[in-house]
Amino acid sequence: MNSWVGVNFIADNPKMATPPAFWLRQLYHFDPDLAVLPSRQRPYAYVLARKARRSFMATPAKLFRRETDTSMCHQYGYVPVSLIFQTGPVWSIDNLLRDLRARDTWRDPQMAEKADALDVSDRAKLKRTIRDDMWHRAGDAWRSYQARTGQRTKLQAPVARSAGTGSPHVIQAAVGV
Repeated sequence: MNSWVGVNFIADNPKMATPPAFWLRQLYHFDPDLAVLPSRQRPYAYVLARKARRSFMATPAKLFRRETDTSMCHQYGYVPVSLIFQTGPVWSIDNLLRDLRARDTWRDPQMAEKADALDVSDRAKLKRTIRDDMWHRAGDAWRSYQARTGQRTKLQAPVARSAGTGSPHVIQAAVGV
């Protein structure tokens, strides 16, 4: 019996092979929040998932179809990270851990500063967008007010172009005819 089943492996599909104990132990020591679940969508695939810590659990389960891996992870309180496949008869975790180290943003000590910088730039972009939108709305409102109160008219004196020169000539209205 594998003592890691239920700790970081959830046997959702009894037909799928259980990873060996040494593999699950190394995965647990790498990150205790990671777990492996057999995929419901892809045959012979496993879902690598992380325990949900924030708003993912507040998402209603009815947004996901029942047979999806995301729904399965949500049911167990996890967030899907990626799919993994057992290639060959031997379970090797070295490549997986190396890829996870390279991609894991929580392990980078400077990631907090990078995330804060991204948040600041996102807020500045949103602020610029709102400012530009309000600027254009205010201009439109001012022009609309001027047009409604008669301070400005859209039609000015019509301009006719002469046939030969193409230069504009203002058409004089006949007064007193």
